[in-house]
Amino acid sequence: MLSPQIDTMENHLAADRLRRQFDDDWWAGFLARTERMRQPCLLADALDAEQARLMRRMVMDILSEVGRVHKAKYGYRLWLDGHQVHDLEAHFALHPLSGEDVDDWARRAFGERKFGVILNRGEKFSPSLSQVIAHILEPALRLIGMPTEGILWTIFIGNYDLTPLGIHKDSLGKSVIHFHLGPGSKTMYTWGDDDYITAPGEKRLNNMNIAPHLPSAVRHTFGAGQLYFMPENMFHLGMQDELSVGIACWFYNRSDHTFACDLLHRIQEAYVQPSEIMLKADRLSIDDFSMAESALSLLALPSDGDLRALMRDVYRDLRYSLFSNGGYRNSPVPREDKPAMHADSRVAIEPPYRMLCRPAPEAGRLELYVRGTKISLGNFPGLEGIVDRLNGGGKLAVGDIVAMVDDPLAEKKVHYLLGLLHRYRGIAVTPD
Repeated sequence: MLSPQIDTMENHLAADRLRRQFDDDWWAGFLARTERMRQPCLLADALDAEQARLMRRMVMDILSEVGRVHKAKYGYRLWLDGHQVHDLEAHFALHPLSGEDVDDWARRAFGERKFGVILNRGEKFSPSLSQVIAHILEPALRLIGMPTEGILWTIFIGNYDLTPLGIHKDSLGKSVIHFHLGPGSKTMYTWGDDDYITAPGEKRLNNMNIAPHLPSAVRHTFGAGQLYFMPENMFHLGMQDELSVGIACWFYNRSDHTFACDLLHRIQEAYVQPSEIMLKADRLSIDDFSMAESALSLLALPSDGDLRALMRDVYRDLRYSLFSNGGYRNSPVPREDKPAMHADSRVAIEPPYRMLCRPAPEAGRLELYVRGTKISLGNFPGLEGIVDRLNGGGKLAVGDIVAMVDDPLAEKKVHYLLGLLHRYRGIAVTPD
């Protein structure tokens, strides 16, 4: 749950000011300075001290929610004094408290010990922080294009001397913009493949033998409010002497082979039905393949069964998900609360997100993409018009939306639709 202070500051941070700061000209300068995302670069003209502080506060709210609710569900790693901790229950019990900044939390949770926290899929949490960064990245996506597999966050927090992973490469194809929120600074060392020369028998990946390689590295030191860019496929190492918080926004592109495998995996998830029937040894003759029929029967493919067409369909589905979610690969955690909706209740989409819809394969149905989640709905006259009105911005009265639907069940259908949009964080609902 976000603190009231963050909620009151959200519009100020995420709307007009950020649009003015991170406009097309800023991102054109970014592309020039990084040689179109091919060279590491420090971008000092980024966030001011207040913005960095508030965004750091939002990260603390994420840690609090994860510790109270989600635990290690989404990929949470902790190191203490250089060793990874696998039993995290005691750590989660010491989650940040409301209003507690990272300094106070670190003293309470770790004392004088050196620690590092890495949280994956950070874009699933904190609607306010996700919206802030989506506003920042919106012009970049127009200029650069949508990363093939979207944008992911990793949150780094700690006072460790160096990255617990040692000198390493991340997954191939992932370039990164690191939002450094302080309070302490951080230094990133990077090596090209030819510059990183390891001795015979020396471990090349996750190499903890740091000192011999520092002289050949490119070095950038960045402080609170500064951004750092690192291209894909680079050996790197982060080092710091002080406590700091950082958000790494990964632009995710991979090889065509890896992407083809990912599309096939998505087909498997969409079209292969589950079964727990165990197969037995096949005693049939070598040219009798009928034993495979029970497995093949689990494929619930469309009638044409064109594999390439199916791969195009799942990519289109991925694209709609990304474009509805500000480029984020992962959808936010759904809301559990169900707000009361009256005729004078107001609903509004939260920019820069947009809901997208297209006809479903089944006649009479519509597929609606809401913050990366696909919802299949029975189509009714006025449904697409409602989506267009919400995407247009501004607050709309529920009663006015009901009036857009010429149907005896208009109120019931609209309330059901708005309930789904609210659950999947497509809209905000206020009493009036």
